[in-house]
Amino acid sequence: MAAASLFLVFFLSIITLSLANISIDCGTTGSYVDSNNVTWVGDEGFVTTGESMKIPDMVKKPTNTLRYFPTGQTNCYTNIPVTKDLKTLVRTKFYYESYDGKFAPPSFDVVYDEKHRDFVEITESLLNDEENFYFSEVIFAPANETISVCLLRTSPSDNPFISSIEVYSLDAGMYADLGPNEGFIFRERFTYGAKEIISYPLDPYGRLWFPLGSDTSLTLTDLSTSAPSIDITGVSNKPPEIVLSKAVSEDGLILSDLALPLTGPPVYLALYFSEPQSLSRTQRRSFNVYLDNTQVGSRPIVPVFGKATQVVLRDVVATSASQIVFLSTSDSDLPPIINGMELYSISDSSQDSGGGGGGGGKDDSGGSEGAKPRANNAVEGGTKSNGGNKKKNKLPLILGVTFASAFAILSSTVGVIFFKKRQNAKPQSNTIPTISSGHEVGTGMSPLFGQQFASDTNDSNVVQDENQ
Repeated sequence: MAAASLFLVFFLSIITLSLANISIDCGTTGSYVDSNNVTWVGDEGFVTTGESMKIPDMVKKPTNTLRYFPTGQTNCYTNIPVTKDLKTLVRTKFYYESYDGKFAPPSFDVVYDEKHRDFVEITESLLNDEENFYFSEVIFAPANETISVCLLRTSPSDNPFISSIEVYSLDAGMYADLGPNEGFIFRERFTYGAKEIISYPLDPYGRLWFPLGSDTSLTLTDLSTSAPSIDITGVSNKPPEIVLSKAVSEDGLILSDLALPLTGPPVYLALYFSEPQSLSRTQRRSFNVYLDNTQVGSRPIVPVFGKATQVVLRDVVATSASQIVFLSTSDSDLPPIINGMELYSISDSSQDSGGGGGGGGKDDSGGSEGAKPRANNAVEGGTKSNGGNKKKNKLPLILGVTFASAFAILSSTVGVIFFKKRQNAKPQSNTIPTISSGHEVGTGMSPLFGQQFASDTNDSNVVQDENQ
């Protein structure tokens, strides 16, 4: 009896662990394991409204089904399992492809856990590729053991819809500056010097790192580390080592045309550095970084060979006109570098404004609505990334098998998320964020490789997956 009880406790603990991450395929039933050993579950038990739809001629899961909401001002997914008080990344995806035959892509709001509000605007009726879709993403610490994701109608003629919901649990020490009532709403995330998008399993926390290299700006120099490994133990946000293994450098480096609204929100900015070269005793790389007039970090940045450095700035108001400026110190004989960057707007559910970054008030769902950021980010996939040759994390497989066993017992199913790596992003929309030399506003190639902006009121993102 004691042995049976012990087994039950062990079994339930594994089930609880598997609840930490979940992948919901909206508009379908049952469950399945994809080619990456990720368990996807249908949305039964999470939503009671809306209509399911299978997109004609589409075969790839989960983008071949969706759920749309022809009635109601607010429609919600509820009882999505999470770990209470543990920082969590939630990503929603939207694949339109004129499923309704209207060729009229909709716009609507998405509210996470009745607190953090983002704006989704679909700008293309047909992407002509089932690998492409829009997404929204937020990081926050849930106050309970379940969360909700609500879609809010913002136009009488537009029906909200959703293709999938993905949830990742983060380690407790990550994003330590995130307050208990706050959410970090995704704006930009780059891996500099890279050629392909980095995601799970190379980033076990499910973050998407979009590449930027010399192929998008002739003034940039791509750098690869000669260190056998890079120590990231002192970096609380835990960027993947592969992100720190690449960098770009340029004299007078400026990042501009940020994915933010013209009326700026308070932002969270994290920059990551690692010296790619083993410098001689006479060489030195030292520089300061500024977001507009505010210094990022308290002292000059001196990247260390084989080790990661992280600097963070938050609560500074920034706009699409803001610039991130890199200035070498007088004793530096090497140009500035950057390996990785994350930019979020800060949503504060304890205030009447600021969700999504400034302005606006709470709607009746409790989500803080703010000024809407600048726009669509388009990404296209390509051939399999080199990271795909690395040994995969076994945890998703273990949890998937455990889940399959538990599915026959539990009435609602859960799983873990695997967001496939992608590569070779290409621009798909109109204006381009820029990197420039010197102190001029950039008008050249984009630092947001594969992420292009189509309007000043859109912050959703188009992504191309690869599932080979």
